[in-house]
Amino acid sequence: MAPLSPTASRAPRPGALLCLVAALTMCASLRPQGIEGVLARPSLRGLTVAVAVADAETGERLFGRNIDRPMVPASNLKLLTTAGAIAELGADWRFTTRLLGTAPLDADGILHGDLVLWGSGDPSMRRDVFDAVGLPDPAVHLARLAQRAGLRRVDGALLLDEAYLDREVLHPDWEPSDLTNDYAAPISALSIHANCLDLLVDGNRGSTSPALRIETLVDGYQLRNEVDFAPRPNVLSVGALRPDAGSRVTVRGRISRGERFPFRVPVVDPPLFFGRCLSAALRQADIPVEGGVQRESGAASLHPGAEVLAEHLASLEWPVTLANKQSDNSMADHLFKVLGAERGDRGSFAGGERAMLSFLRDRVGTSTDGIVLRDGSGLSAKNRITTRVMVDTLVAMQLTNEAERGMFLRSLPVSGVDGSLEQRLSEAPYRGAVRAKTGWITGASALSGFVHTATGRVLAFSVLINGLRPGQNKAMKAVQDDLCRALYDNW
Repeated sequence: MAPLSPTASRAPRPGALLCLVAALTMCASLRPQGIEGVLARPSLRGLTVAVAVADAETGERLFGRNIDRPMVPASNLKLLTTAGAIAELGADWRFTTRLLGTAPLDADGILHGDLVLWGSGDPSMRRDVFDAVGLPDPAVHLARLAQRAGLRRVDGALLLDEAYLDREVLHPDWEPSDLTNDYAAPISALSIHANCLDLLVDGNRGSTSPALRIETLVDGYQLRNEVDFAPRPNVLSVGALRPDAGSRVTVRGRISRGERFPFRVPVVDPPLFFGRCLSAALRQADIPVEGGVQRESGAASLHPGAEVLAEHLASLEWPVTLANKQSDNSMADHLFKVLGAERGDRGSFAGGERAMLSFLRDRVGTSTDGIVLRDGSGLSAKNRITTRVMVDTLVAMQLTNEAERGMFLRSLPVSGVDGSLEQRLSEAPYRGAVRAKTGWITGASALSGFVHTATGRVLAFSVLINGLRPGQNKAMKAVQDDLCRALYDNW
C-alpha cells in the first residue's frame, strides 16, 4: 500500500512526509521552560519520564526528553493500534459476519444441510453498539435476517467457523487475576457481547439468598448461586468465576436486601458462546436447528458455493472509537489480530505485532528499535514503545487523508467533554483544547494526543511515566494535565 498521503491543504512538499517525520529536529529557540518546571516536580523523583512534543502539521520537534527510551505504554498503546487499523485497513473497511447455508433452501424454507456461522473478528457485535444504531440483540438480528431470506428449519447443524483468527483467545502475558474481569475478555473471530455473560444479582428477590439470573439471551449456561444477604445495608460485594468445563458459572459474594447489581463475567469459549446465543435467537424465531451447535474451523471455505442467508457489515468506527474513548481492551485486541490476518499473516497476537511494526516502519517512517508490541490494548506489561514513535504516529495521522484523520480524531477523548478526559482539564481555556488517550497499568501512567494551543497551533505530544508505586497515579495525572496546560500556554 502507498504511504500515508497528506491532504493538499496540510501537506509539506509532495512525498516529504516520511522524511519529515523521520528527521524531526529539536527547535531550541522555542520556550520549554513551562515543561521543564513541571518535570522538575518532587512527585517525579525516582520515576522514569519520557516526553516528546512536535508541531502536528509540520513535524518539527519542539521538546524531547528520553524520546528513544522504550517505556511501558499502558493503554496509550491503543493509539498505535487504532492508527494502524485505520491506515492499513482503510477508513471504508468493513467487518463481515455471515450465516451460510451449505445447500439451497427448498420451497418450504428447509435447509437440507448445515448452517455455517463465519466471522471476521467484529468486536462491535454487542448490545450497546446495536442499541445505538437501532438494531436488536446481535444474535436476534442475524436470526431475523435469515428468517427474511426464507429460512424456516435447519436439518443439519449450526457450524462455528472461527478460522479467520487463531485460537489463542487470551494472551499469556495477561495477569491471571485479570482474567475474571470483563476488561480481559477473550479475543476471537466469532465474538458477541464482548464475549461476556451479563448477570444480575437481585436483592429485591429471594428469601434465603438473593435471586441470580443470566440477562443474555443464550443457551447452555448454568449458575451456581453462592451469594448471601448481608446483615446490614449498603453492602455490594459480588464476583463470578468464568464458566467451568460444564459451562457452570459460580457467583459469590454478599449483597444487602433491596440492592440490585448487574455485572459481567468473561466466557471461556467465544465461538461456542456466539453459537449458543444464535441458537437461542433462532429458537425464538421458530427456526429449529436439528443438529445442534458444532465447531468446524474452515467450514465456510469447504463450501465455496454456499448461499449467504444473512450478512452483517460493520465499519471500523465503533471499535476505534470505543478503544480510545472508553479504553476498551477487547476492541483494540480484536483490531490488532485482524491487522495480522489482513496483512497476509496469521490472525494472531504475533501476526498483529508484525503488521504493526511494518506499519510504523513503512507507513509512519519511524524507528522501531526497542519496540515490543505484545498485544493491541496495552494490558501486557511487556509492551514497550517510545515517545518518538508515539508522536511520529500522531503526526502521520494528522497529515493523512481526511477520512482517516477524521475517524482517528473523533475517537480521542476530549478534555472536559467526554471519554476518559471528561473530568480532566475541564476549566477554561483548556476545556476542549486537548484530544488525548489516557493510560494506566501497575507501574505505568501515560497521556498522549494533541493540544490545540492559544495561538492556533496543533501540537502532538506523548508523556510516558514508568516506575510508579501504588497510589501515585493521581499525582501523575496532575503532572500530565499541567504539561498540557504548559503546551497550550507556551506555544
